[in-house]
Amino acid sequence: MNSNQKNNLIIDGIKTLLDESPLYGNIIMNLSRENDFTAPNALSLKWQDHHWFLVINPEILTRLLTNHKQIALALAHEALHVVWQHPLRYAKERQQNKVIDIGTDIAVNQYLPQALGELPHAMTLQTIFDMSGKLLPVHEDSATYIALIAKLFDNASSLGQDNVDGHDGWSNIGEATQEAASALALVIKKADEDTKLLGRGQVDSRVQQQIDEVVIPKRHWRSVLRTGLSQIPNKRQESRSRFNRRQAYRLDLVGEISTYDAQVAVFIDNSASISNQQAGQMLATVLQLTQQLDADVRVFSFDTQVHDIKKVTKWVRHAGGGTTFQCIFDTLAERHFNPVQTVVLILTDGEGEKNISKTKFRHVYWLLPPQKTLSIREPFGQILRF
Repeated sequence: MNSNQKNNLIIDGIKTLLDESPLYGNIIMNLSRENDFTAPNALSLKWQDHHWFLVINPEILTRLLTNHKQIALALAHEALHVVWQHPLRYAKERQQNKVIDIGTDIAVNQYLPQALGELPHAMTLQTIFDMSGKLLPVHEDSATYIALIAKLFDNASSLGQDNVDGHDGWSNIGEATQEAASALALVIKKADEDTKLLGRGQVDSRVQQQIDEVVIPKRHWRSVLRTGLSQIPNKRQESRSRFNRRQAYRLDLVGEISTYDAQVAVFIDNSASISNQQAGQMLATVLQLTQQLDADVRVFSFDTQVHDIKKVTKWVRHAGGGTTFQCIFDTLAERHFNPVQTVVLILTDGEGEKNISKTKFRHVYWLLPPQKTLSIREPFGQILRF
């Protein structure tokens, strides 16, 4: 294969990715690109000269990947590293750390466009199962996979070397962490804007959550919750301490004040996947909440069922089993909470069922730890972070 054929194959791979997964394709298009025939891997991300570069070794790329679909998958893999900001998160730890390479690759390979087939030489959950007999959980964050793999294998180098994707360039950041973070966020924001012009295509909800983490301006979750409470319909009550706004000169007419009937229903995840430390953080958050919000706050715990917490200060945790979000909305309906006047706050690690029945409750807020995603395929409400 001559150089023109190799270049055409790479161009066809980019076009294929733009057609199949516009978001991933636009992330690649917004990266600076550099051909390096001495690079040890077919593709890699590198911080250099105030920019994020996609480094391509055409020789290795076209030797390992023989058609445009496979190249599109390899490019999508790099785009997903950008989405989850792996080059930033693991810049300092990455050097000579094979476990980080494997954990981050397993995390992103679960979101590759299925219509394009399989990426050759990819590190997957199946790879780990074949070598260890252990089936790792799906759709976890890279940090979880890194911890699990470190426990499973004494020598991670025994898992082999992936010459398609390299991570050495992540450690180039040095002291430029803030600049590199801003540059990576700009790549994601531009790609998101470009994609909206032409249509997003099929994007997993977890990927979209990660994009939103970057492109949506961050506000403290308490501020968001207060805004939600302020939007609850209110009723008016006569008050002689207020002037009548329509006829202010009539001192004999009473005015009106607004009274809010908002109710806050708080649900604390008590499933087995929640550590005692996480449960303690959630409980402290709820204690603060009950003191700060001018509303009727009701508190519950849940796993596969909902349990009343009569006094938050005296709640003693007994870890449950699985997690079912549906039980929350079933309980709200059974207990006749008003869908219009109730704000629902769910403190959870996001691990639960993938599908949930439609609910009439519209003021729903999911409060998750950093880097965790909600398991529901079509999430509703707002996802906030501790």
